[in-house]
Amino acid sequence: MKACQGWIARLGGCFVGALMAGSGFAADGLSARSPAPGLDGGAHVKGQTTLASHYARIQSALVSRGLLRQDRAQNVPMTAAALEESFYEIALQHEYGRSSAGKPLLRWEDPVRYAVAFGASITDSQRRADTSAIGQYFRRLSGVTGHPIAAGTSPNFLVLVVNDGERRGMGAYLRSNVPGISNASINAILRMPTNHFCMVVTVPHANRANGIQSAVAVIRAEHSGRMRTSCIHEELAQGMGLPNDCRNARPSIFNDDEEFGVLTAHDEHLLRILYSPSLRSGMRREDARPIVQSLTQQLALR
Repeated sequence: MKACQGWIARLGGCFVGALMAGSGFAADGLSARSPAPGLDGGAHVKGQTTLASHYARIQSALVSRGLLRQDRAQNVPMTAAALEESFYEIALQHEYGRSSAGKPLLRWEDPVRYAVAFGASITDSQRRADTSAIGQYFRRLSGVTGHPIAAGTSPNFLVLVVNDGERRGMGAYLRSNVPGISNASINAILRMPTNHFCMVVTVPHANRANGIQSAVAVIRAEHSGRMRTSCIHEELAQGMGLPNDCRNARPSIFNDDEEFGVLTAHDEHLLRILYSPSLRSGMRREDARPIVQSLTQQLALR
């Protein structure tokens, strides 16, 4: 694997960045996607070509089991009680168990200005395809949440599509381009193990009532097909304020069983709840509960 040297200081050199139009960590929220149960994550796989082949084998195994489904699962029944519990687990818990009391609700209160940046290893055709897919998906997220999301200058949500070697040299770039990101989160990205398929970090404002300050999603360039799409769908949605996975959530992309590879109707409901005008960043579960109960009862009837 060839590591890119000296790329951080000059966008357009070894790392090409472009604005495209249309855990417990002390300060940041980090979500990483790991392999489905029973699959070897391959933590010691080396080399970009070998890594791509490794992920392709995992994808093939998942698809052969009927996993990584590409439908929104509109016909899968969901109850108000199950939807409510999924929301608490995915939006209001610490995935890595820092506190039994959970965490405050955290979402974007500022408009989201996203940018897509590519490693030099990414071909022009792949950049065009990823730019289109990410742009379409962000438009979908904006439509579901009612929250403004658009490509723009001075981005506060970065989506990085990089290979393994490029990612390992991104420290200075992350410090310069992700406001408020902690050293712990930077190190987690740089040391991202092979069995983490993709990752997102969200950085809250100092005052949690102001919501998320910035976010960065890392999509491995070695992924293809359904795995690439699934990483885009899950990490960008988690970057909107749904950071956790929940083993009981179904039908949902926020479940490490990998049954679904795209955002489902259930997950869209979670986003609608999260961005309800009745809720706000900084709310605790006990304060949010009556609002969430009312919303889930309404949504489950749709």
